[in-house]
Amino acid sequence: MQASNLPDYVLRRSARARHVRLHISLTEGLVVVVPLRFDGARVPELLDAQRTWIDRKLFALGTIDNDIAPPKTIELEAVGKRWNVDYRPTISASVAARSMGSDLILRGAVEDQAKCRAAIKRWLARQAKHDLVPWLEYLSDAHHLPFRKVTVRGQRTRWGSCSSRQTISINYQLLFLAPQLVNYVLIHELCHTRHLNHGAAFWQQVEQIEPEYRQLHQRLRRERGSLLGWVMRW
Repeated sequence: MQASNLPDYVLRRSARARHVRLHISLTEGLVVVVPLRFDGARVPELLDAQRTWIDRKLFALGTIDNDIAPPKTIELEAVGKRWNVDYRPTISASVAARSMGSDLILRGAVEDQAKCRAAIKRWLARQAKHDLVPWLEYLSDAHHLPFRKVTVRGQRTRWGSCSSRQTISINYQLLFLAPQLVNYVLIHELCHTRHLNHGAAFWQQVEQIEPEYRQLHQRLRRERGSLLGWVMRW
């Protein structure tokens, strides 16, 4: 399932185009030029593969800020939890993140934003394993949709996925979404354990479990996330 934290882009179809081309300008921003019959659903995956180049070009044009202030608080709406972020410098060359009560404490070389981002991402992955994996297991048991394995990742373009081997991957960025949206994503991926495509049978299965899936799907498409800046942009 696609996430929505890719940069905005204009999709332009061209009869002359034989391959996908990316063009970035101050007036139009990111433009994706594709052949007439190109499947537009493939664009997010292609942009994710070129994300480093895109961000570098956008930053060079001054359209994104490469010096975002570190977060002072982190709120995970999915599980109703909020932490104050406390940066504590030490002589360590690395950064470790640990939650204590309502505080998320980062210790080490906290003047290094890249290391702080990496530490927070690792902490988010741990939170997702603690909170989202049991959620997935509960839904799996409740609706008789078993899976073989679950992994937690930080995908840029997908909220979740399910492989032909019934391995479900969930994105720790789900922690920033409303609980109803998270529940829908987990149901969506569990239904892929029976139907690997998005055909009629798949959507019928989804609707049996979540009758309001259409509204939730549209909300998810509009969702841009809460923290998706300092932590998630890179």
